[in-house]
Amino acid sequence: MTADVLFHLDDGVLVVTFNRPAKKNAFTAQMYAVLADALTEADRRDDVRAVLLQGEGGNFTSGNDISLFVNGQDTEHKESPAAPFLQAVIAFRKPMVACVCGHAVGIGATVLLHCDYVVASDDARIRFPFVDLGLCPEFASTALLQQVVGRNKATEWLLLATTVPAAEAHRAGLVNRVMPLETVAAEALSIARCLAAKPRQALMATRGLVHEATEALVTDSLQRELVVFDTLRRSPQAQEIFRRFLQRAPVRTAASAEPEADAS
Repeated sequence: MTADVLFHLDDGVLVVTFNRPAKKNAFTAQMYAVLADALTEADRRDDVRAVLLQGEGGNFTSGNDISLFVNGQDTEHKESPAAPFLQAVIAFRKPMVACVCGHAVGIGATVLLHCDYVVASDDARIRFPFVDLGLCPEFASTALLQQVVGRNKATEWLLLATTVPAAEAHRAGLVNRVMPLETVAAEALSIARCLAAKPRQALMATRGLVHEATEALVTDSLQRELVVFDTLRRSPQAQEIFRRFLQRAPVRTAASAEPEADAS
């Protein structure tokens, strides 16, 4: 375990808190491993009926820690540190709720497409910064986002990498409900508890049928994205963007407008 991810059980709800506030809860390789193991275990446990994802310190997560993208001496293909977490989320059979405050960037945005209910604070800002970082989107978001918000809005968000306010995300269908910051955590937990209290077999069967409709689409899209993502990640252009980001030097893309929230 790591102190960068916290867990507690509340009335059948496993509350998962991303706890790296000094870095806007950017994910490390260790955090991905811990999250993947925790979700796999939670899927098996009878006392866990739902999961709630949230962030500490006023942000959901700024996505990947950029240092994970920088090439080491070995520049050959290697599995993304996020891959086990992606697979664990997709395989998870129980309801998943997200409580989004502040920044939800990169994988912090794409994971919302796999949640069953998303509650956002009115200050929440969602961003898909991949293109500005020299990358492509991941987590099957190239397929799922256009299903949720429509192709035109999906291409706008993905290609321009614009920051999406909570109200716009709600209108487009990515977010279920927008709440004042001071009440959003309580509302998200209430929704998760409500789901956890439902008849278990009926709830899981219904959720399974809903997700089954896009299962093949998600699997195929995820695999294609991972290959393209890794190829782009190792490119000289992307590596230069990452180095400049880590040095906090100006980057000649729109990403430089929000340098501390551009992890993916």
